[in-house]
Amino acid sequence: MRIRLKQRLKKMKSDAFHYQAAIEEYVCKVQRIFSLCLVLFFLIHIAVITIFEFTEGQNVDSAFWVSFIQLLLCLVAYLLFCGYLNKHRKYVITAAYLNILQILMLLELQYFLYDEYISFTVVICLMLSTSVTLIGHIRKYCGIITLITLMDIAITMYKNSDVIGLGVMNLYIIDSLFMILIATGINICCCLLNYQTFEKEQQIIYLSERDALTGLLNRKALQAAVQTHTAEDALCAMILLDLDNFKPLNDTLGHFEGDHCLKDVAQDLEKLFGETDSVSRLGGDEFVIFMPNVKNRDCVTDRIAAILQTIPKTYRNDKGEVSITCSIGAAFSQEADSELYEHLYKAADAAMYRSKERGKNCVSYADEQSA
Repeated sequence: MRIRLKQRLKKMKSDAFHYQAAIEEYVCKVQRIFSLCLVLFFLIHIAVITIFEFTEGQNVDSAFWVSFIQLLLCLVAYLLFCGYLNKHRKYVITAAYLNILQILMLLELQYFLYDEYISFTVVICLMLSTSVTLIGHIRKYCGIITLITLMDIAITMYKNSDVIGLGVMNLYIIDSLFMILIATGINICCCLLNYQTFEKEQQIIYLSERDALTGLLNRKALQAAVQTHTAEDALCAMILLDLDNFKPLNDTLGHFEGDHCLKDVAQDLEKLFGETDSVSRLGGDEFVIFMPNVKNRDCVTDRIAAILQTIPKTYRNDKGEVSITCSIGAAFSQEADSELYEHLYKAADAAMYRSKERGKNCVSYADEQSA
């Protein structure tokens, strides 16, 4: 049981790193809702205090102003999570911790100043509600909750030491420790449930963007990748590759060998191109590689030369033997273009057909008649 718990906590730590973007999005959304709820809570709280003091003829005291400051800070937090932090997600986690810390510390300050305006139930509800607003950093969350709880115990002992017996105080401390365990436990459960959701979402996204046979990007995903570079005035290239003799391979050796060939080519292309390049299979025996922010044309021609050296393959079984090569077309662009994918693809496709006409197993460029 202990080993399984350690494994689960270790996996949660790796998940926190793996799903960082999803965690930031979740925390930003939930903190926005949490801050809005607190704005409404403190508005009602201030309204009740004001009405009560007006009817009793009392003056506004320091606890009222602490509530007013809390209202303003929660409103600022809500606006930040709606605007700036929603666009700059890398600061979201830090801002969320600071938001929770200031809310609970000001609540304890209010308790210290005037305990009629605060109750242990309110503190518990707010502390427990924070457990679902942060995921991925359990130790940090537990540290904040522990700090606030110790502060609450210290204030309670300071204010009530003369009226609360030792036995009652010990029970109060035990209840507070249980509250820390419960809040941390809720936070752990929330993390686990969200990690499962993130994993399923990523699987769905992955499957929707990938070719089922080779695992390369599909046409839709490639178009989306190219779309992110349409506003850049940087050299980019598209390489269109079509296998030669693929139909005879399927007809002679069977579709199993044909699928084997496509997988081999996909693996070779993934090894030849970097992480910033988009390697895709559009269907059949057609592969496309998009290279953004290319240093110069030589970088592209060198990769194409490597493809022409790697792709020639021979497949055989008891039905015969077929050799596979490839015909390549390449196109370049160095200007911002809202229809970059369409223009590059059409140019590379035309160049690829020139390679077919020239005898196959060669490359042609869109801005040249021959190469």
